[in-house]
Amino acid sequence: MPGITILFLVGISWVVIPAVLIGWLAGYADGHLIAAIIWGLIVIFIYSRSRVKLDGKIDKATLILGLIQAVMGGLIVYYIGQATH
Repeated sequence: MPGITILFLVGISWVVIPAVLIGWLAGYADGHLIAAIIWGLIVIFIYSRSRVKLDGKIDKATLILGLIQAVMGGLIVYYIGQATH
């Protein structure tokens, strides 16, 4: 159980906290939709590259988890930006 807690906290620290800050700033500049898409692409690229196996391949579970985190981060950026718009 401690491993899941650590993974949860790491996910929050590197996806949610920056997403809130980016959404907050992008909302003032009226660019929260573009910022949400860019942040989602950055998250999925970084997450999938951070879990490459030794043979250079990325498994499907990693891509699915990266996609979930990218969607979550993008939605957070969008809705925080919408609130500060």
